[in-house]
Amino acid sequence: MDDATLALLTLFKERHTLNLTQLGAILNVDPFSLSDPVHYLMSLGYIRKCMERDPLEEDLISFDTPLEITYKGAIAISQALKDKKHFKHTEFRAWVTLLIAIAAFALSIVSLCLQYI
Repeated sequence: MDDATLALLTLFKERHTLNLTQLGAILNVDPFSLSDPVHYLMSLGYIRKCMERDPLEEDLISFDTPLEITYKGAIAISQALKDKKHFKHTEFRAWVTLLIAIAAFALSIVSLCLQYI
């Protein structure tokens, strides 16, 4: 999950119900530009229209249609945060291992040079 999708889902999790106009005001962008990311999140099942709206409207959403996060969306947020944490931990371990290997290599060269002096 990319950072923009994660940020949108986090906003929905924090505020429970948002529409495109409110979302545009929070993010300081044009609400029309948010329609594609919102439709993408709806296609994944991460957000949905609130139940009090007309069920005959199917997939159509307007700027004032209230949207809410689903259980699947909340799980996706927690999984993405867990993956990011795991990635950072793995990156840190890789860099520490590299530094230890470089230090051992330098120490072996110094030891070899001292042996022949």
